[in-house]
Amino acid sequence: MINSPVRTINEVVADFLACRPSDEDVLDYFMPDEIQMRVHSLLDLNGEDELTCEEARELDALLRANGFVSLLKAKTKRRQRLGVL
Repeated sequence: MINSPVRTINEVVADFLACRPSDEDVLDYFMPDEIQMRVHSLLDLNGEDELTCEEARELDALLRANGFVSLLKAKTKRRQRLGVL
């Protein structure tokens, strides 16, 4: 059986941006379901104080990526409001 490589959160976001999304695509974007489920799982473990060091690093990376996407959406909305191309 061949194991397919797991995409990192940075690869997921880079793949989305590499497609040159429109403003509407950016505003409509959400992380893939498997990423969202992983975040919730890690947050649950964190709430129970059961995260390993590796899982804590993974959660940090996922939350930073989510923050980046949120910032991208906010800047897109602001640019639209100002009428800037």
